[in-house]
Amino acid sequence: MQILGPLVTIWALITYATVPLILLTILVLFLMRTVGGVITYHRIHAHGTHKMHPVVEFIGTSLGFYGTFTSPVEFCAQHITHHKYADTVDDPHSSKHLGWKTLFPILWNNSGPEAGDIRTVVRLRRNKISNLYYEHFWIMITLPALLFLISPQIFLFGYFIPFTLSIWSAALSTLNHDENGPKNMGFWYGILSGGEHMHKWHHNNPHDTSGEGWLDVLINILAKKRINLK
Repeated sequence: MQILGPLVTIWALITYATVPLILLTILVLFLMRTVGGVITYHRIHAHGTHKMHPVVEFIGTSLGFYGTFTSPVEFCAQHITHHKYADTVDDPHSSKHLGWKTLFPILWNNSGPEAGDIRTVVRLRRNKISNLYYEHFWIMITLPALLFLISPQIFLFGYFIPFTLSIWSAALSTLNHDENGPKNMGFWYGILSGGEHMHKWHHNNPHDTSGEGWLDVLINILAKKRINLK
């Protein structure tokens, strides 16, 4: 999907693109990558920085799921392992040790919760919302195909193209480490990565988003900050 998706995207843009469809793609990409992947999956499910209303949590988890093709259980278990062993050989996606391979999760992602932090697995399996996408992965992942009943264009611009861009954005977000460890990046990297620009701050303060600029503003709109979480 990561390799073929851009080819289909280019074909769809040449064949079907209109201004409304491109705007739809941008909106869905933002929702999938930033609201779903960065905020709900990464900050809230993995690190518990905030607490969402159950309806918002369900929507955010759905967006993260359809923007990553990964259940929150597996994503968060591997991500916590990344924090524990950042930039060592035990880091599942260390750009220091993997180089260009970190851009292609299929080359390093040992799928399954057993590949990550077991305490995170247990915590998220007990969460009915996050567990839904683990227990019923294959049923849930096929649901976007129903968009074909509306039109192929809606499927392409309302799901497939945003998903393709989302997984490439997630791949780029692994590059905010160098030989010296996690690093803060510039504004445009934040846009391309969906909000992963203050990565040194994040590693130093994994349960606090207050130093993450516009991402902190957005997450405080969507969720209630947790106090004294460790």
